[in-house]
Amino acid sequence: MIQKIGIIGDVHSEHGRLRRALDWLEQQSVDAIVCTGDVADGRGCIEQSWRALQSARVHTVSGNHDRWLLTDSVRHVAHAQCRAQVSEKGIEFLSRLPKIVRLETLGGELRLCHGVAEDDMAKVWPGTEATPIRRSEELDEWLAEPKGPSFVINGHMHFRTLIDFKHCHLVNAGTLKGQHAGVTVLDLLSRELSSVNLNDDGSVCRTRCFSLDERSNRRIWNNTSAFDGRWQPVSLARSVAKKSAG
Repeated sequence: MIQKIGIIGDVHSEHGRLRRALDWLEQQSVDAIVCTGDVADGRGCIEQSWRALQSARVHTVSGNHDRWLLTDSVRHVAHAQCRAQVSEKGIEFLSRLPKIVRLETLGGELRLCHGVAEDDMAKVWPGTEATPIRRSEELDEWLAEPKGPSFVINGHMHFRTLIDFKHCHLVNAGTLKGQHAGVTVLDLLSRELSSVNLNDDGSVCRTRCFSLDERSNRRIWNNTSAFDGRWQPVSLARSVAKKSAG
């Protein structure tokens, strides 16, 4: 039974950071690693990126950038890569990525997707005074299932966060791209969610650790229809510790 899960967000061909993330997660003795996709389009090497994911047997879903690369569409985005730049084996790897992965864990079912369910462009956000609400009918359908998921892991938004629903935790895995690169660990024995930032100098900076069960200081929603725009974002990337080498 899966008890400890490593969570990697949108890769965007950051092969160097991806290898660091995989090495660090191996040191944490995780039982499984999941990734929210978007392997394509970035400053690094897409070949090294997909090969690293395949070699580490990471459960990976397809993102919108992967879909765009396969169809050679929307290639005006920054650091876009063309299908012709990718090897046949790389195209095969990207083509076989599913939209949804379901895993049975010690804490219940985990569903992995890029946006929400089959929609790789969907976003979920309760809203704040400065940011608009993003609701999801697809997620609400999952939440309404009699035996729905206990955990939903998604990406696309490039912001590592935790959103609490009554019977489910949604974790946005963020990204390996840019200044907020990092990875997250979901520990179902300790019932904790922790994260680290991957710094450019090779160091790792631990961030706040959140209890899945102690939610008195966090909003708990029935579903996304209940979002009211009065939410204090739970940032998994906010540093609270000094840098370390590992």
